[in-house]
Amino acid sequence: MATESPQKIDIQPLLEIRAFYYDFLRRVFREEPGDTFLRQLKKKEVSHFPLIEENPHLLRGVREVINYLNSMGIGEAIDTLHWDYTRMFIGPYTPLPAPIWESAYRNKDGLLFQNETLTVRLAYLKHAFLPRQFGKEADDHLGLELDFMYQLSLRSMESYQGGDTATFYALLADQELFLHEHLGKWIPHFSEKVLQEAETDFYKGMVKILQGFLHLDSAALEELMEITH
Repeated sequence: MATESPQKIDIQPLLEIRAFYYDFLRRVFREEPGDTFLRQLKKKEVSHFPLIEENPHLLRGVREVINYLNSMGIGEAIDTLHWDYTRMFIGPYTPLPAPIWESAYRNKDGLLFQNETLTVRLAYLKHAFLPRQFGKEADDHLGLELDFMYQLSLRSMESYQGGDTATFYALLADQELFLHEHLGKWIPHFSEKVLQEAETDFYKGMVKILQGFLHLDSAALEELMEITH
């Protein structure tokens, strides 16, 4: 029996959920949280996050983040989180408590701008994805890898809505490959570091959200690939 085309199955809600989480997570890990982002997040309730009942890490992470933000004012949260982000991911300590680059976990010497970084860059270039700091900052920064997946998730929705099945499938295949060959390889180690080193429940919760969502997305991409191929 021939597989139904994606247009005959309502997968739009799932595509929107994928874009929501990648957008959310890329903003969390790309830079220190700003006032507007934290105010918007502080207004959210646990129920505002989709699929949280599907993964225990996701549910615990969302609860920890929301509870943390509800325990203090925005000004105090900004100062505390800026320090926690800077201390773990930027400096001044050497070595960093929790490096935020893939190569730090996959290169035997923990060096940046090595083959691991080049492999990520080639994946970006295939889709003409060029980070703003291209050539100045290592391409395998977590925020950039999540941004790349976010951009591809948006393109997936566009091709789905336009009925372009071939492009839709190709984009899904590249996302599945990137998740398996990159994010899936180093995020477990990164998450362990953050859980050990973070001084705030905000970042401890965020890496649980990251872990939980990536686990769900791996299954979602496999299901979508079966539906569309």
